[in-house]
Amino acid sequence: VTVQTVYVQQPVVFHDRPVQMCCPSCNQMIVTRLSYDSGALTWLSCGGLCLLGCAAGCCLIPFCIDALKDVDHTCPNCHALVGSYKRL
Repeated sequence: VTVQTVYVQQPVVFHDRPVQMCCPSCNQMIVTRLSYDSGALTWLSCGGLCLLGCAAGCCLIPFCIDALKDVDHTCPNCHALVGSYKRL
């Protein structure tokens, strides 16, 4: 009789905060490192501010706010991209 052990990893849901997981690239237990990138919500916020009359540079404020940007999760060990969180 042969016994085979199978490990099933729960699917990882990425949000705007670090996630503890096993990196698929280096197979280490990690807490992801976050980096922010301008996405659809950032650009829509900028366009909305332009339509409201904030064209004198105030429409660029969304590009300074991390809460409006998409989030990339990377491994701190091997620097591989392990997931992303898109705001829109």
